[in-house]
Amino acid sequence: MTALLAALLAGTVAMMGPSPLAEIGHPPQWQSLAVDDQGEGWIDPTWHKQGEVDGRPVELVLVRMNLTDSDGKPMLFDAIMAVDCPARKIGMKESWLFLSRYGDNRRAPITTVDMTFASTPLSTGDLALLAHACTGERAAEK
Repeated sequence: MTALLAALLAGTVAMMGPSPLAEIGHPPQWQSLAVDDQGEGWIDPTWHKQGEVDGRPVELVLVRMNLTDSDGKPMLFDAIMAVDCPARKIGMKESWLFLSRYGDNRRAPITTVDMTFASTPLSTGDLALLAHACTGERAAEK
């Protein structure tokens, strides 16, 4: 059943509508985001805020991801990503799990924002997220 749901969602994930992490009534404009070979990703360029992590200013952006986790299980989630532009670091601030081995349709508890989300060296997806958050560039198409 989970595999069937993941397959159905894969084709329509960008059309799933607003994120539970966005304000009620926010109309998303999901745009493809490069995520290398890890799965599919979208960014909502109309949702952008500023915040603070460990006393440093960060840009906050909203993404939707359809990935396969390390155990080969499907994972569909939205996340508010914290981006430290000068340091070129990325962390996950909030997450909503639509489908995962940790539970479905629930907010994932994140108590500490770990700013080591980006790969070393930076992946195509990391670079696209940094470009969008830090310069407002359109997310790179896959």
